[in-house]
Amino acid sequence: MAIPAAFFLAVAGCAGPATEPAASRPEAAQASAAGFDPAAVLAEFDQGDSAASKSGDGEKLAVWETGPALQNSLAAVKRARLSQRVSPGFRHQDPVFAVADPADCFVAAAKLAVDSEDRPRADVSHFVRADGGRWQLSHHVMVADPLMAAAGIFTRATGRPTGEMLDAARRTALTGEVFTRSIGGPADTTVLARSAVLDDQLAAGWSIYTQQMEGAGMKVDRRLTASEWAPCAAKADDGIVAFLTLNVVDTIVSTKDGADAVLAPPAPDLLATGRTEAVRAHTITVSRVEVFLLKVPPSGAPATVAGLTDAATEITATD
Repeated sequence: MAIPAAFFLAVAGCAGPATEPAASRPEAAQASAAGFDPAAVLAEFDQGDSAASKSGDGEKLAVWETGPALQNSLAAVKRARLSQRVSPGFRHQDPVFAVADPADCFVAAAKLAVDSEDRPRADVSHFVRADGGRWQLSHHVMVADPLMAAAGIFTRATGRPTGEMLDAARRTALTGEVFTRSIGGPADTTVLARSAVLDDQLAAGWSIYTQQMEGAGMKVDRRLTASEWAPCAAKADDGIVAFLTLNVVDTIVSTKDGADAVLAPPAPDLLATGRTEAVRAHTITVSRVEVFLLKVPPSGAPATVAGLTDAATEITATD
């Protein structure tokens, strides 16, 4: 599981350390009703995935993770290896769960103790049951301190299929608004409220990145290629907590006649894809996976983005 670093150009780290929330302790899900013990699943995951993260072993990570969580973790492993760092270990503390029925997926919220850090962070994770019955992490996002009580810890939460709790029209509107805002487009705050992680970090990082590329004689275009909502969401007292994944592609070309586009070290996307040398080509494309944790009020009020991850997964050069 990737433990995000601080925000840097075109890559969003989700949050800093989290403090103990002021809200009262939530009620945990009933393991007997789910037919399995989600706390035992999480404890086993912590032991296996933490060891795989620290060793930087992609094959072992794939035992414990799948989907966008695995893509993000593999990018983190490559960044750590090229930066000559060791990814930290971790363990979840005081978890609470929202388990769907039938129990093919569940959402967990917990404090996350990270090796070498004094205070735990706030983490929300989504697990799916793979073939053969093994549980794997499919999505996870860390949330910032002010949002801990609102999105990081559920009170009397229940798990339900996301499609049952968010209708198609609202999912479509939120998907479009999240992507538009991620690249600094016009905001419709009736759909999605302003948030620091989306507007002041991810979108601001995109703006700086495109300006720097323009200064270097290149232009970048980002397009949405696919989107998917995680199969389970958590229904809390004051709204629905759900994961949205966007797959996007950046296309980089030179604005100088006859010149190639160039991505050179120390570009973060090179590190995330395991590259140490510059990429030069007529057209460079960077595939990315972005995961957003949304809190959606049931009344139709604007949703909020509680946290996000963003990782480059592949670079393609075309002459």
